[in-house]
Amino acid sequence: KFDSNGKTGYNTSGGMNGVGAKATNALSEVFSVSSVRNGINALASFKGGELVKYKEEKFHDKNAHGTSIQFRPDPKIFKEGIKLDYTALRNQLQELAYLSPGMVFTLTYEDKPTETITPQNGIRDYINDLNNKKNTLTSVFYTESLEERLGVKVAMQYNEGYSDTYKLYTNSIPNSGGTHLTGFRTALTTTIISYARDKGLLKEKDSNITGEELKEGLTLVLSFIMPDPVFSGQTKDVLSSSEARTIVQRLVSAELETWLLGNPKDAKAIVDKALLARAAREKAKKAKDAVRNIESKKQKALKFDSKLADCYSKNRTKCELY
Repeated sequence: KFDSNGKTGYNTSGGMNGVGAKATNALSEVFSVSSVRNGINALASFKGGELVKYKEEKFHDKNAHGTSIQFRPDPKIFKEGIKLDYTALRNQLQELAYLSPGMVFTLTYEDKPTETITPQNGIRDYINDLNNKKNTLTSVFYTESLEERLGVKVAMQYNEGYSDTYKLYTNSIPNSGGTHLTGFRTALTTTIISYARDKGLLKEKDSNITGEELKEGLTLVLSFIMPDPVFSGQTKDVLSSSEARTIVQRLVSAELETWLLGNPKDAKAIVDKALLARAAREKAKKAKDAVRNIESKKQKALKFDSKLADCYSKNRTKCELY
Protein backbone atom coordinates (compact mmCIF):
# COMPACT_ATOMS: atom_id res chain seq x y z
CA LYS A 1 0.00 0.00 0.00
CA PHE A 2 2.77 2.45 0.91
CA ASP A 3 6.36 2.62 -0.34
CA SER A 4 9.35 4.72 0.69
CA ASN A 5 9.77 6.22 -2.80
CA GLY A 6 6.34 7.84 -2.78
CA LYS A 7 5.34 6.24 -6.09
CA THR A 8 2.01 4.76 -5.03
CA GLY A 9 -1.25 6.68 -5.02
CA TYR A 10 -1.64 6.09 -1.30
CA ASN A 11 1.50 8.05 -0.45
CA THR A 12 -0.22 11.30 -1.45
CA SER A 13 -3.81 10.32 -0.73
CA GLY A 14 -6.04 12.57 1.38
CA GLY A 15 -7.56 9.53 3.06
CA MET A 16 -5.21 6.64 3.80
CA ASN A 17 -6.39 4.55 6.75
CA GLY A 18 -10.12 4.01 6.21
CA VAL A 19 -11.27 6.30 9.01
CA GLY A 20 -13.64 8.14 6.64
CA ALA A 21 -15.24 4.89 5.47
CA LYS A 22 -15.57 3.70 9.06
CA ALA A 23 -17.28 6.95 10.11
CA THR A 24 -19.63 6.80 7.12
CA ASN A 25 -20.53 3.21 7.99
CA ALA A 26 -21.24 4.15 11.61
CA LEU A 27 -23.65 6.88 10.47
CA SER A 28 -25.41 4.74 7.84
CA GLU A 29 -28.54 2.68 8.00
CA VAL A 30 -27.03 0.27 5.44
CA PHE A 31 -23.53 0.17 3.97
CA SER A 32 -22.18 -2.30 1.42
CA VAL A 33 -18.80 -2.75 -0.28
CA SER A 34 -17.79 -4.76 -3.34
CA SER A 35 -14.08 -4.93 -4.19
CA VAL A 36 -12.60 -6.83 -7.14
CA ARG A 37 -8.94 -7.81 -7.53
CA ASN A 38 -6.99 -10.79 -8.91
CA GLY A 39 -10.17 -12.56 -10.07
CA ILE A 40 -11.80 -12.43 -6.62
CA ASN A 41 -14.79 -10.29 -5.63
CA ALA A 42 -15.04 -9.56 -1.90
CA LEU A 43 -18.44 -8.37 -0.65
CA ALA A 44 -19.27 -6.97 2.78
CA SER A 45 -22.65 -5.76 4.06
CA PHE A 46 -23.26 -3.68 7.18
CA LYS A 47 -26.36 -2.54 9.01
CA GLY A 48 -26.26 0.17 11.65
CA GLY A 49 -22.47 0.02 11.50
CA GLU A 50 -22.34 -3.73 12.28
CA LEU A 51 -21.12 -6.39 9.82
CA VAL A 52 -23.99 -8.68 8.80
CA LYS A 53 -22.50 -10.54 5.83
CA TYR A 54 -19.12 -11.16 4.20
CA LYS A 55 -18.18 -13.45 1.35
CA GLU A 56 -15.60 -13.90 -1.40
CA GLU A 57 -16.41 -15.27 -4.84
CA LYS A 58 -14.64 -15.77 -8.15
CA PHE A 59 -15.03 -12.97 -10.67
CA HIS A 60 -15.36 -13.70 -14.39
CA ASP A 61 -12.69 -11.18 -15.45
CA LYS A 62 -9.29 -11.82 -13.84
CA ASN A 63 -7.99 -8.43 -14.99
CA ALA A 64 -10.88 -6.46 -13.49
CA HIS A 65 -10.22 -4.28 -10.46
CA GLY A 66 -11.98 -1.58 -8.49
CA THR A 67 -14.26 -0.89 -5.55
CA SER A 68 -17.95 0.00 -5.38
CA ILE A 69 -19.54 1.45 -2.24
CA GLN A 70 -23.23 2.03 -1.54
CA PHE A 71 -24.63 3.57 1.62
CA ARG A 72 -27.78 5.14 2.98
CA PRO A 73 -27.40 7.75 5.75
CA ASP A 74 -29.38 6.87 8.86
CA PRO A 75 -32.47 9.16 9.15
CA LYS A 76 -32.53 8.46 12.91
CA ILE A 77 -29.19 10.28 13.18
CA PHE A 78 -29.69 12.92 10.49
CA LYS A 79 -33.06 14.16 11.67
CA GLU A 80 -32.95 17.19 9.35
CA GLY A 81 -33.10 14.84 6.34
CA ILE A 82 -30.78 12.62 4.33
CA LYS A 83 -31.25 14.09 0.85
CA LEU A 84 -27.93 15.16 -0.65
CA ASP A 85 -27.67 18.64 -2.14
CA TYR A 86 -27.16 18.29 -5.90
CA THR A 87 -25.26 21.56 -6.37
CA ALA A 88 -22.83 20.88 -3.51
CA LEU A 89 -22.26 17.31 -4.72
CA ARG A 90 -21.64 18.37 -8.31
CA ASN A 91 -19.28 21.19 -7.27
CA GLN A 92 -17.24 18.75 -5.18
CA LEU A 93 -16.92 16.30 -8.08
CA GLN A 94 -16.02 19.16 -10.44
CA GLU A 95 -13.30 20.28 -8.03
CA LEU A 96 -11.83 16.78 -7.81
CA ALA A 97 -11.93 16.49 -11.60
CA TYR A 98 -9.93 19.71 -12.00
CA LEU A 99 -7.27 18.33 -9.65
CA SER A 100 -7.09 14.95 -11.45
CA PRO A 101 -7.13 15.61 -15.22
CA GLY A 102 -7.94 12.46 -17.17
CA MET A 103 -10.03 10.94 -14.39
CA VAL A 104 -13.68 10.46 -15.33
CA PHE A 105 -16.50 11.21 -12.88
CA THR A 106 -20.07 10.15 -13.67
CA LEU A 107 -22.88 11.79 -11.71
CA THR A 108 -26.39 10.33 -11.66
CA TYR A 109 -28.86 12.19 -9.45
CA GLU A 110 -32.58 11.36 -9.25
CA ASP A 111 -34.41 12.69 -12.33
CA LYS A 112 -31.47 14.74 -13.67
CA PRO A 113 -29.67 13.46 -16.79
CA THR A 114 -26.48 11.48 -16.11
CA GLU A 115 -23.45 13.76 -16.43
CA THR A 116 -19.81 12.94 -17.16
CA ILE A 117 -17.27 15.34 -15.64
CA THR A 118 -13.68 15.17 -16.94
CA PRO A 119 -11.82 18.45 -17.59
CA GLN A 120 -8.90 17.90 -19.97
CA ASN A 121 -6.67 20.77 -18.87
CA GLY A 122 -6.88 20.38 -15.09
CA ILE A 123 -6.57 23.53 -13.02
CA ARG A 124 -6.19 25.68 -16.15
CA ASP A 125 -9.85 24.89 -16.84
CA TYR A 126 -10.53 25.71 -13.18
CA ILE A 127 -9.04 29.19 -13.57
CA ASN A 128 -11.03 29.82 -16.75
CA ASP A 129 -14.25 28.79 -15.00
CA LEU A 130 -13.53 30.95 -11.93
CA ASN A 131 -12.99 33.98 -14.18
CA ASN A 132 -15.72 33.06 -16.62
CA LYS A 133 -17.92 36.10 -15.93
CA LYS A 134 -15.09 38.51 -15.13
CA ASN A 135 -13.07 40.86 -17.32
CA THR A 136 -9.57 39.40 -17.30
CA LEU A 137 -6.39 41.49 -17.46
CA THR A 138 -3.86 38.77 -18.23
CA SER A 139 -3.50 35.38 -19.83
CA VAL A 140 -3.22 32.31 -17.56
CA PHE A 141 0.14 31.63 -15.94
CA TYR A 142 0.57 27.88 -15.40
CA THR A 143 3.42 25.74 -14.17
CA GLU A 144 3.89 22.33 -12.62
CA SER A 145 6.78 20.33 -11.23
CA LEU A 146 7.44 16.97 -9.60
CA GLU A 147 10.60 16.61 -7.53
CA GLU A 148 11.17 13.22 -5.95
CA ARG A 149 8.17 12.89 -3.61
CA LEU A 150 6.87 16.47 -3.87
CA GLY A 151 4.66 17.89 -6.62
CA VAL A 152 3.07 21.26 -7.27
CA LYS A 153 0.72 22.75 -9.87
CA VAL A 154 0.02 26.48 -10.01
CA ALA A 155 -2.41 28.44 -12.22
CA MET A 156 -2.85 32.21 -11.89
CA GLN A 157 -4.73 34.99 -13.69
CA TYR A 158 -5.61 38.61 -12.95
CA ASN A 159 -9.02 40.20 -13.53
CA GLU A 160 -10.37 43.75 -13.23
CA GLY A 161 -12.02 43.06 -9.86
CA TYR A 162 -10.83 44.24 -6.44
CA SER A 163 -11.06 40.98 -4.49
CA ASP A 164 -8.75 37.97 -4.64
CA THR A 165 -9.75 34.32 -5.05
CA TYR A 166 -7.60 31.48 -3.72
CA LYS A 167 -8.21 27.76 -4.23
CA LEU A 168 -5.61 25.81 -2.26
CA TYR A 169 -5.21 22.04 -1.98
CA THR A 170 -2.86 19.54 -0.38
CA ASN A 171 -3.28 16.01 -1.72
CA SER A 172 -6.68 17.17 -3.07
CA ILE A 173 -7.73 18.34 0.44
CA PRO A 174 -9.06 21.94 0.37
CA ASN A 175 -7.08 24.40 2.51
CA SER A 176 -7.71 27.99 3.55
CA GLY A 177 -4.01 28.81 3.90
CA GLY A 178 -0.61 27.41 4.75
CA THR A 179 3.06 27.25 3.83
CA HIS A 180 2.31 26.57 0.15
CA LEU A 181 0.45 29.89 -0.06
CA THR A 182 3.25 31.66 1.82
CA GLY A 183 5.79 30.34 -0.70
CA PHE A 184 3.66 31.51 -3.61
CA ARG A 185 3.11 35.01 -2.20
CA THR A 186 6.82 35.47 -1.50
CA ALA A 187 7.73 34.36 -5.02
CA LEU A 188 5.06 36.54 -6.63
CA THR A 189 6.07 39.68 -4.73
CA THR A 190 9.86 39.38 -5.16
CA THR A 191 9.64 38.39 -8.85
CA ILE A 192 7.24 41.20 -9.77
CA ILE A 193 9.38 43.77 -7.91
CA SER A 194 12.54 42.56 -9.66
CA TYR A 195 10.86 42.70 -13.07
CA ALA A 196 9.29 46.12 -12.46
CA ARG A 197 12.63 47.60 -11.34
CA ASP A 198 14.51 46.08 -14.27
CA LYS A 199 12.00 47.35 -16.85
CA GLY A 200 11.59 50.80 -15.30
CA LEU A 201 7.95 50.27 -14.33
CA LEU A 202 9.01 51.26 -10.81
CA LYS A 203 11.15 54.39 -10.52
CA GLU A 204 14.02 54.73 -8.05
CA LYS A 205 11.96 57.02 -5.83
CA ASP A 206 9.03 54.55 -5.77
CA SER A 207 8.75 52.15 -2.87
CA ASN A 208 8.47 48.43 -3.58
CA ILE A 209 5.14 46.86 -4.47
CA THR A 210 3.69 44.96 -1.50
CA GLY A 211 1.97 41.60 -1.34
CA GLU A 212 -1.27 43.32 -0.33
CA GLU A 213 -1.17 45.47 -3.47
CA LEU A 214 -0.65 42.39 -5.64
CA LYS A 215 -3.72 40.62 -4.19
CA GLU A 216 -6.36 42.76 -5.93
CA GLY A 217 -7.92 40.91 -8.86
CA LEU A 218 -5.77 37.80 -8.39
CA THR A 219 -7.28 34.38 -9.03
CA LEU A 220 -5.05 31.49 -7.93
CA VAL A 221 -5.35 27.71 -7.95
CA LEU A 222 -2.51 25.89 -6.18
CA SER A 223 -2.39 22.11 -5.83
CA PHE A 224 0.42 20.59 -3.75
CA ILE A 225 1.12 16.89 -3.21
CA MET A 226 3.46 15.31 -0.67
CA PRO A 227 3.66 12.22 1.52
CA ASP A 228 2.72 12.72 5.17
CA PRO A 229 1.76 16.41 5.12
CA VAL A 230 1.57 18.20 8.48
CA PHE A 231 -1.48 20.35 9.17
CA SER A 232 -2.08 22.83 11.98
CA GLY A 233 -5.46 21.35 12.93
CA GLN A 234 -7.53 18.19 12.80
CA THR A 235 -9.64 19.58 9.93
CA LYS A 236 -6.51 19.82 7.70
CA ASP A 237 -7.45 23.41 6.92
CA VAL A 238 -3.94 24.94 7.08
CA LEU A 239 -0.77 23.25 5.79
CA SER A 240 2.24 23.56 8.10
CA SER A 241 4.93 21.52 6.26
CA SER A 242 7.99 23.71 5.61
CA GLU A 243 8.90 21.82 2.42
CA ALA A 244 5.82 23.26 0.73
CA ARG A 245 6.98 26.84 1.13
CA THR A 246 10.46 26.06 -0.20
CA ILE A 247 9.47 24.16 -3.33
CA VAL A 248 6.56 26.44 -4.28
CA GLN A 249 8.66 29.57 -3.84
CA ARG A 250 11.56 28.16 -5.89
CA LEU A 251 9.38 26.86 -8.71
CA VAL A 252 7.12 29.91 -9.02
CA SER A 253 10.04 32.36 -8.88
CA ALA A 254 11.84 30.73 -11.80
CA GLU A 255 8.80 30.04 -13.97
CA LEU A 256 7.08 33.39 -13.28
CA GLU A 257 10.22 35.32 -14.27
CA THR A 258 10.28 33.50 -17.63
CA TRP A 259 6.55 34.11 -18.12
CA LEU A 260 6.83 37.84 -17.37
CA LEU A 261 9.68 38.25 -19.87
CA GLY A 262 7.65 36.45 -22.51
CA ASN A 263 4.43 38.33 -21.75
CA PRO A 264 5.34 42.02 -21.24
CA LYS A 265 1.74 43.23 -21.68
CA ASP A 266 0.56 40.90 -18.92
CA ALA A 267 3.46 41.98 -16.71
CA LYS A 268 2.65 45.68 -17.17
CA ALA A 269 -1.03 45.03 -16.46
CA ILE A 270 -0.14 43.35 -13.15
CA VAL A 271 2.18 46.18 -12.08
CA ASP A 272 -0.33 48.87 -13.11
CA LYS A 273 -3.06 47.06 -11.17
CA ALA A 274 -0.87 46.95 -8.05
CA LEU A 275 0.07 50.64 -8.34
CA LEU A 276 -3.62 51.53 -8.75
CA ALA A 277 -4.36 49.59 -5.57
CA ARG A 278 -1.59 51.54 -3.83
CA ALA A 279 -3.02 54.90 -4.96
CA ALA A 280 -6.51 53.92 -3.77
CA ARG A 281 -5.16 52.80 -0.41
CA GLU A 282 -3.20 56.03 0.07
CA LYS A 283 -6.30 58.12 -0.70
CA ALA A 284 -8.32 56.06 1.76
CA LYS A 285 -5.62 56.56 4.38
CA LYS A 286 -5.65 60.34 3.89
CA ALA A 287 -9.43 60.38 4.26
CA LYS A 288 -9.19 58.38 7.49
CA ASP A 289 -6.47 60.67 8.82
CA ALA A 290 -8.63 63.73 8.09
CA VAL A 291 -11.53 62.25 10.06
CA ARG A 292 -9.19 61.29 12.91
CA ASN A 293 -7.79 64.84 13.04
CA ILE A 294 -11.31 66.25 13.45
CA GLU A 295 -12.01 63.74 16.22
CA SER A 296 -8.69 64.62 17.85
CA LYS A 297 -9.60 68.32 17.85
CA LYS A 298 -12.91 67.50 19.44
CA GLN A 299 -11.18 65.56 22.17
CA LYS A 300 -8.81 68.44 22.86
CA ALA A 301 -11.72 70.85 23.44
CA LEU A 302 -12.58 71.91 26.99
CA LYS A 303 -13.94 69.13 29.18
CA PHE A 304 -16.90 70.08 31.34
CA ASP A 305 -18.77 68.51 34.18
CA SER A 306 -21.02 65.66 33.05
CA LYS A 307 -24.08 67.93 33.40
CA LEU A 308 -22.76 70.18 30.61
CA ALA A 309 -22.17 69.33 26.94
CA ASP A 310 -18.86 69.83 25.16
CA CYS A 311 -19.60 72.20 22.23
CA TYR A 312 -17.61 71.97 19.01
CA SER A 313 -18.36 73.80 15.79
CA LYS A 314 -16.64 76.09 13.32
CA ASN A 315 -19.49 78.55 13.90
CA ARG A 316 -18.46 80.51 17.02
CA THR A 317 -22.02 81.74 17.68
CA LYS A 318 -23.01 78.16 18.40
CA CYS A 319 -20.09 77.60 20.73
CA GLU A 320 -20.77 80.11 23.51
CA LEU A 321 -21.94 78.95 26.89
CA TYR A 322 -24.11 81.35 28.97
